Parts: sequence; C-alpha cells; structure tokens
Amino acid sequence: MRSFVVAVLLFAALCSHADFREFSDVARDPSLETRLRMAAEATLKAYPKLKADDLAISLVDVSNPTTIGRADYHGDVPFYPASVIKLFFMADVFLTKNERVGDVERALKEMIVVSDNDATAYLVDIVADTVPGPPLEGRPLRRYIEKRRSINKRFERHGYSGNVSAMMKPWSFGPYGVDRQVLGENRVNRNKLTANATAALLLWIQRLRPRGAHEMMTLLQRPLAPPREEENQVKEFIGEALPTDSRLWSKAGWTSEVRHDAAYLELPGGRKLVLVIFTRGIADDVTIVPAVARNVLAELQ
Repeated sequence: MRSFVVAVLLFAALCSHADFREFSDVARDPSLETRLRMAAEATLKAYPKLKADDLAISLVDVSNPTTIGRADYHGDVPFYPASVIKLFFMADVFLTKNERVGDVERALKEMIVVSDNDATAYLVDIVADTVPGPPLEGRPLRRYIEKRRSINKRFERHGYSGNVSAMMKPWSFGPYGVDRQVLGENRVNRNKLTANATAALLLWIQRLRPRGAHEMMTLLQRPLAPPREEENQVKEFIGEALPTDSRLWSKAGWTSEVRHDAAYLELPGGRKLVLVIFTRGIADDVTIVPAVARNVLAELQ
C-alpha cells in the first residue's frame, strides 16, 4: 500500500511540473542527434536556397515511455511561428480554464482545425482579458499591453522563459488600432517560438496529459485524407511524408516568410514521435516541409 501511495505522489509531482523543464530533462540521444543532422544536411543539399540558419528541427522519440530521447537541429533558434502559435493559445485556454466560456469551444475548433484567424483573435482577447479597439495612450495602453503579456508570463511559469512570445493575434491584413500598438516599435512584441519549445508543448499534451489534453488531441487529429480541402493541413506538410497507416496530430503554419509544421505521429511499425519542422525564406516552396520529414524518417529506419 505504501509503495502505491508513493507512486501516486511521484506521478502527481511529475504532472505538476509537466512543462518545458520536463522536456529539457529528457536525455539527448547521440544517435538521434547524428541522424537528425544528416537529415538536415540532406535537406540543405537538395534545397540550396535554404540557409542552414533558416531550418530548425526538433525530434522526441516517445516509442518507449520509460526511455524517451530527443534531438534537435537549431532547436533553440527563434522563428516567427505563423499559425503554429495557435497551439499555445489553445493550451492557454485550458490553463486559464476558459474552455467553457461563450463561443470558446466553437472558436477552438475553428482555430485549430481550419486555422481561422478570427476565431484566434477572439480567444486571445478571452485569455488576456482585452478588447479590440482604437489606439490608446499612456496608462491605459501600458495596462493593455501588460494584459497581453500575461499570456507570456503564464508560459514563463511553465518553464518557457525567453523562447515563447504569444502576445499578438495572427492577422490576414492587420493589425489595427490598439493591436498595432501592442506590436510595438520594430515589431518588438511579434510572436516568436523555437522548435524545441513547440516540441515541449506537444510532449506535455501527449505524454503527461494535463487538464484538457483529450480535447486538445481531438482538435489536433488529422486524417491523412482530409474530407474537405479547407481542412487540409496534411498535403504540403508532415502528413504528406507519412506511410498510409500512420496516425497524425498536428498544427501547421505558413506565411510568405515561413512554412512550419508541428506534429505528434504514430507510425505503422509502432514508432511514436514528436516532430517539429520550422523553415524560413523559401515559404513559397510547398515541398520543403514534406521533404524534411521524409529525410528525418529515412534516417530513422
């Protein structure tokens, strides 16, 4: 009985620290590091316009839950995350226990499944307790910016200090009004992520099952043959490189500047991986993310 109680307490302690620090504690696997570097080099050779500094990959092998290992290539380099930041907005909804407020459930689905920016803007204002509007001045503006910065502070408490900024709404043509002010001079408050921080969040959701994990995984699940084109985040992304019988949970992001994907995947042979791919500078090339994924999977065979 005593050993059972100790095990429960240890599990509870682990879950209470289920954050980036848990990811950092995962041992780097020298074999995975070598394979990932070779996959990156193969990619750079095939895509000469892609600079080494504009490619980041983070990989966590969770096939055996007792001996997980990780590797990365430029995993701590910050990138503009595009819609991959929506993973963090989704998690923050559950961290702040706002998933049942108003139209939040519907907005979560629209934000993750079809990557809708209007739904995302609604959720950002919910978790930050802000209201869109015209420009502000003085103390009201400072208070408004601090409310948006509260999102970052919550992730800092979970160990993401310095590698996550999630203050800004994704826009098609904006920002406007006070949201433009939040962006700041020289876009100082622009959203940013690293591949490792993103992998850490997926690991947290998939492995340690925090509050709302089941709902988040349901939102992220991607059929490899999407029923509707508007729900496609498989073709041109990691899912395109997977064997037919694989299972995929993911969130892609792309702009004219960047093309990314972040995924948890289960392969037919039983291998389970968290794989995050960030690319910058050749975003118009829709083959780049699947190519990186294929190179990584080929090295793992």
